[in-house]
Amino acid sequence: MFLSACTNDDNLKDDLIGTAEVGQIDPNAASCDEIDFGDWQSSQYNLPYHPGESRQIGLSSCSGAFHSVGTPDQFAVDFEMDIGDYVLAARGGTVIFVQESGVDGNYPNNMIVIRHIDGTFGQYMHLTLGGAVVEAGQTVSQGDLIGYSGATGFADYPHLHFVVSTPLRWSFPYFSIPLTFKNTIANERGLLEGRFYPAYPAE
Repeated sequence: MFLSACTNDDNLKDDLIGTAEVGQIDPNAASCDEIDFGDWQSSQYNLPYHPGESRQIGLSSCSGAFHSVGTPDQFAVDFEMDIGDYVLAARGGTVIFVQESGVDGNYPNNMIVIRHIDGTFGQYMHLTLGGAVVEAGQTVSQGDLIGYSGATGFADYPHLHFVVSTPLRWSFPYFSIPLTFKNTIANERGLLEGRFYPAYPAE
């Protein structure tokens, strides 16, 4: 079962702990203030939407609830998108998993997983029904259209949940890594909750 929670309802999180692999806490995890996010201007990631568009950020790194310090999605980013909006590959790689049978507002959590050249995994979640335009084994380049956003799985509003996990595993509970994006405004500590980030043409 693939579960990913994107909600600010901490009470709901308490209800779920113990019933599924959701909300697990690593008490030894470093806070975002202690993490080196690297140079955003040389990031390997572009925003997962078209240049000229601007998106507001929902939950982001260490912003609470299921993105809290020590959770698998500590460094995940939620991009506010409507159902059916284009989702682009933030980084190129090989598609290794596709789930697209879920209906918006229900399960399963539709997603695309792309393995990057360094072994990390880019995961694009909450896609709409039939919302993948790629298939497992396909090679994609940065900026390619890969799917359409939605509200499947554990999502209480339409958005794209994007997370990059370590080479150890991509299935939940994974270990997320801090992210910055190069084709937008300065984001030294990653994208911040509540702010809008415009996508600029890739250089």
